[in-house]
Amino acid sequence: EAVRDASVTAKIKAKMALDDLVKARTIDVTTDGTSVTLSGRVHSNDERDRAVRLARETEGVQQVVDRLRIEP
Repeated sequence: EAVRDASVTAKIKAKMALDDLVKARTIDVTTDGTSVTLSGRVHSNDERDRAVRLARETEGVQQVVDRLRIEP
């Protein structure tokens, strides 16, 4: 289970790192089974929405908990 969680987390972080809108280094990703929690800072609603969408589109993710704070 821990290996699968780490794999999902790594996939999401990789997607964010490759995305032009999302600043991956300010977002923490925690995976617990099929649930992913995003926390940290984003600069806009667009960045928040994109980060949540990237997580939701990742294989194995059924729920995304959004704890991101907007700090322009």
